[in-house]
Amino acid sequence: MAHLIISSKDIRTLDGLYSLNDLHKAAGSEKRHEPNRFIRIEKTKELIEEIERCPEMGIGAKAIRGGENQGTWVCKELVYAYVMWISPKFNLEVIRAFEQAQRPEPELVQQSLPAPIQDDEKLKLINDVAKSLGITESIAVVSATDIMAMIQTIRNYQEQLARIQTNPAWVDQTIARVKGAMIVFIVFFSNVQSLD
Repeated sequence: MAHLIISSKDIRTLDGLYSLNDLHKAAGSEKRHEPNRFIRIEKTKELIEEIERCPEMGIGAKAIRGGENQGTWVCKELVYAYVMWISPKFNLEVIRAFEQAQRPEPELVQQSLPAPIQDDEKLKLINDVAKSLGITESIAVVSATDIMAMIQTIRNYQEQLARIQTNPAWVDQTIARVKGAMIVFIVFFSNVQSLD
């Protein structure tokens, strides 16, 4: 059974029926739209008879006097009839709420994080980054702390990408920014080395 929320109001259900009183509140609680007025309409009575004549449909409507579940309770078909009686706008809102409630919940994709980078992989990664940046010098002096900071930054990106689905354009832009920063970083340290 679909769980409905209309105009930020929870529509209660009981034994496969929906509360017309809750729908009335969600529609604005106008006196002319009270559930008892709707139930007394001749066409509504005919619809209830037709619904209850079909054995697979069960109860069309029931009224409960007193107690926690006091009110008018109806099947889905009568919910549609009631909201059409109120207004086309409210009718459309309820139809959309039913459609939303019947959509399956998206399955969460379990993604595993990449394994920690080993020391030999770190050196290979640094060489690969240098090659991809077009650095041809065989020696570049970079402190171990700075190298580890670069590797940690790359690792953080890997972890974030593993946790969320990200816009590919954003990933490409971020990679380009990291590459740009690394070029400046490596050129700076190459210049520092040549000053010595």
